[in-house]
Amino acid sequence: MAAIAIRADGGSQIGMGHIMRTLVLAKELAKTNDVFYLCRIDKPLSDRYSYGMEKVKKEGFKVIAIDENNVLGELERIQCDCLITDSYDVDEHYFTKTKELFKKTGYFDDMNLYDFDVDFIINQNINAEDLNYNTDKRTILFLGPGFALLRDEFRKSKIKRVNEVVKDILITLGGSDFNNYTSKILGFVKELRYNFHVVVGPSFKYIDELSNYEKMNSNIKLHFNTNMKALMDRCDVAISACGSTLYELAACGVPTLGLIIAENQKEIAKKMEQEKLIINLGPIDKLNREKLVNTVEELCSDLNRRKQMNYNQSIVIDKNGVEKLCKNINEMF
Repeated sequence: MAAIAIRADGGSQIGMGHIMRTLVLAKELAKTNDVFYLCRIDKPLSDRYSYGMEKVKKEGFKVIAIDENNVLGELERIQCDCLITDSYDVDEHYFTKTKELFKKTGYFDDMNLYDFDVDFIINQNINAEDLNYNTDKRTILFLGPGFALLRDEFRKSKIKRVNEVVKDILITLGGSDFNNYTSKILGFVKELRYNFHVVVGPSFKYIDELSNYEKMNSNIKLHFNTNMKALMDRCDVAISACGSTLYELAACGVPTLGLIIAENQKEIAKKMEQEKLIINLGPIDKLNREKLVNTVEELCSDLNRRKQMNYNQSIVIDKNGVEKLCKNINEMF
C-alpha cells in the first residue's frame, strides 16, 4: 500500500473539473492505497477554493490545506510516496522541485505546455495523442479515451436507444458558471417545444436568475445535486460544455451539442466533431440565438445523424479505463 497525495482545487472561479476527475481516480486508487488530498486555501477563506474542499471531504477523503502563496514550501512537509497534480497553477520549476520531494510524481494534463519532469502523465482527452508529448523516455503516458476517467455509474452504463422524437434536452455547463452562460442559453431556447433539464452546479452564483426562468417557463426544470447518469439516460440530446462531461455523455450515448467555455476545450471540441461524436457550436461567448436554435432543430429532426453519433460514442470510450490506469500506477510501487 502506497501513500498517494492528490493536489487539486475547485471553486467559484476555477470550476470543479479538476476535483471531479481526480475523485474518479482517487476512489479507485483508494481500494489498495492510502489516498488523501492537498487543496489550496486563501486568506481569509473564500469560495474560491472552499467548494472543492467540501466536495472532497464529502466523498470521504482527508484534506490537507496548503497556502496558495507558498505551495512548494508547503509540499516540503508532506509525507507520501506519490504526488499527483491536477492544476494549471504550475510551471517547469514546480515539476522539477516536486520530483525531488517525492518518489513518484504524476500530472493531469490537457494542453502539453511544458517539459514535464514527472513519472507519468494522464490525459484522457480524445486529442491527447495529437499533442506529441516530448518527454523523458522513463515518463509513462496514459493518453486518450482508453483511459477515460468515468465515474462508477457510467462505467456500468449501456448505450441508450435513440428515440425517434426528441422530447428532453439536457443543459450542463459544469460545476460553476461565473459568466452566467446558462441563463444565456435558456434565453435562446425557452420558446422551443422541448423540455430543458438544467444542471445547476455547486458553484453557481446566478441561481435566482435561473429560478426565474423555471418559474416563467413550464418547459424548464432545474436540477440540483442530481443523479447525472439518470438525467443523461432520460434526455434525448444534450447541450454541454466541452469538458469531462463529454465522456460521460458518450458513455451514455447522448447526441451532444458542444460549447467551448475555456481555452483548453478548443482542440477537444474540434477533434470530437471530426470523429462525429458531437456538433461543435464553438466558443460560447460568440454564440447567438439563431445558430443555437437552428442547430438544435436540425439535430432533433435528423434521426439518422443522432443514431450515427450514438454509435460512434459507443466505440470510442473504454469504460474500464480508470481500472486500467490504476493498475498501471499501482505497478510503479
